[in-house]
Amino acid sequence: MPSVTVRDVLRLALPPGTTIVAGSTGQGRQVTWVATLRATLPAFAELRGGELALLSVEAARALDPRLTLTVLVRRLAEAPVPVAGVVTLGPLGPDDIAAAEEARLPLLHLPEHADLKEVEREVTRLVTDYQAQFERRSAQLYDLLTQRSLAGLGLPGLLDALAERSGQSIACYAPNGELRAQRGKGSARIALQALRPTQRGDASLLNQQIWVEPIGPANYPTGYLALAGTALDDWDRETAQRGASALALELAKEQAVQAAEDRLRGDFISNILSGPPGDMSAAVQRGQELGYALTQPHVAVLVNLEDASPATLTRLNGAVQGELNRRGVAAPLSRRESSVLCMLPAATNNRPRDLVDQLRERLLSEFPSVLIAIGTQATGLLEWRRTLEEAEQALILGRQLFGTGRVLAFSDLGVYRLLVRLRETPELWTFYRETLAKLADYDKRQGADLIKTLDAYFQHLGNLRATSEALHVHRNTLLYRLERIKEISGMDLDNAEEHFSLWLALRAHRVLSTLDEA
Repeated sequence: MPSVTVRDVLRLALPPGTTIVAGSTGQGRQVTWVATLRATLPAFAELRGGELALLSVEAARALDPRLTLTVLVRRLAEAPVPVAGVVTLGPLGPDDIAAAEEARLPLLHLPEHADLKEVEREVTRLVTDYQAQFERRSAQLYDLLTQRSLAGLGLPGLLDALAERSGQSIACYAPNGELRAQRGKGSARIALQALRPTQRGDASLLNQQIWVEPIGPANYPTGYLALAGTALDDWDRETAQRGASALALELAKEQAVQAAEDRLRGDFISNILSGPPGDMSAAVQRGQELGYALTQPHVAVLVNLEDASPATLTRLNGAVQGELNRRGVAAPLSRRESSVLCMLPAATNNRPRDLVDQLRERLLSEFPSVLIAIGTQATGLLEWRRTLEEAEQALILGRQLFGTGRVLAFSDLGVYRLLVRLRETPELWTFYRETLAKLADYDKRQGADLIKTLDAYFQHLGNLRATSEALHVHRNTLLYRLERIKEISGMDLDNAEEHFSLWLALRAHRVLSTLDEA
């Protein structure tokens, strides 16, 4: 059976609200038993050493008016076999605290309405069967946490209880390791602020020992709970584990409420995008009720995660909402098949693109494959569909043109913006068939690279040396390919009109190839 210390008694036997007012350096003293104040003098008899003296200040004075707490503390500290500490109920004075501090004797002060008989039973249970009392206190802690959650005290109420019951600093983090809330002080508080947890286990910062417990499934946590102190023990880890279990339920409640709100806001966006509102003023009024200023210009922002599960999209939606909340931006969100749509108020920033760039940087740590596309400004609700379509085109075409290392903006597409709007017209298809279609068919049949060659030729402004180096082919091979392009397409690169037509047709080729992705 493990030895029981004063610190163990404080956390595993004494009632919540008990404080150690003096002699804190002696918390490691071993407790062998509990000794209560007798009804007759001597106040404590047959002490064998290591007992925890339990007394009421009023009862001691009733026994002998000269028997103040200061006197008792000094006598107990000077005994041949000193006690482990003193637990007292009733008023304390500066002399009492000074005497205990001088003797380096732990002096613990019970809350006003504590029951001394119950305290005695709890300490006795701990000394005689540590494991049973440990498990009992663990169950009581979990009950307390669930009761606070059911009472609607939320995350702050749970962290308060965990800090109180452990005596350590506590922090809760988002799945990406970002700090959400904490309770603590001193070096432990600073250490928890600097921590970015990613998995369960020990950590060390600023001479603080830290234990991290995932909230929810270990392989797919909804957050992390961390507990920090100069030294941690089994009760600290048990507190973290029980706390993580309770927080998982609390966060599930938060997510359920958020999901309901998301559906409400998503339906609101869907109704606007489905067609012109029958009553524009009513739509604006409804937006105001939801916290949105719909009279401002907006831009559509698509935050995309291909092949994301519904749970991942929920996390993504929460991350986007959290970042907007942090910046004080009220923007309606709607979850789509593989993305989150945000209708971002353009008036929140002179350049909405700046905010979107910052949003992307924040999301990358948790969602490395995230892509963000943005349309151009819509001055009113009637233009929301248009800016959304632009964001969709920017996502599809911008990925081909610019890669995935940046925000994909429709305004950056240049001439492609015109071609996108023409891609389903017969005029564009006719132009494409008259210019580049034969080359595309030839490449497909022969496995050739004539279109790739033509693209490189245009990118290097017709410089043969630069083009051959980019393609890693000999100059003569390049000349042969250019001749074949002329023969197959019937277009002459030396003719200015036909040169431009091929350049434009090559860009039309990229746009038309996106039809399969739309």
